Amino acid sequence: MARFIRKGTVVEWLVLFVLCCLPLQPCFAQAEKPKSDQAQPQKLVVCVLDGLTGLPMWFEFPNIWIGSEHGVNPRLNIKGEARFDVREAEPRTLRFLPNWYADCRYKGDAMAGSGVSYSIDEILEHGIVAGNVCGWHHAKPKPGVIVLYVRHRTLMEMTAL
Repeated sequence: MARFIRKGTVVEWLVLFVLCCLPLQPCFAQAEKPKSDQAQPQKLVVCVLDGLTGLPMWFEFPNIWIGSEHGVNPRLNIKGEARFDVREAEPRTLRFLPNWYADCRYKGDAMAGSGVSYSIDEILEHGIVAGNVCGWHHAKPKPGVIVLYVRHRTLMEMTAL
């Protein structure tokens, strides 16, 4: 094997290896796309947490009204989140009502939650964390995120439905 390797081959292979490892993206750079006149999407995250444990409620299908659109029932992901583009929402409000769980903004199983509206602009700028009368967990607000707390309904609350 040694007799087939001529002098300088190792250096040539090393140079070839280094050249192959250099990023080739500048060679294949695409022309810049013209910027569109439309505004960038405004992403809003609705995060639903258990008011007693602070864990994500990933098996919830909450009722969410954004602007004047009809309510949607998105399935929350494993983090208890649903993401929305609110660029065209008019009026700039969001309403929330849990579907299978009790709302921790109120004591008992109150259905008054659909009347409370949150400002989308305030959520995007500062973030909102709803009240939690079910437990001591309270997240810190983050821009673009609204955190809401729910809890499992009691047997009496479930039979009253």
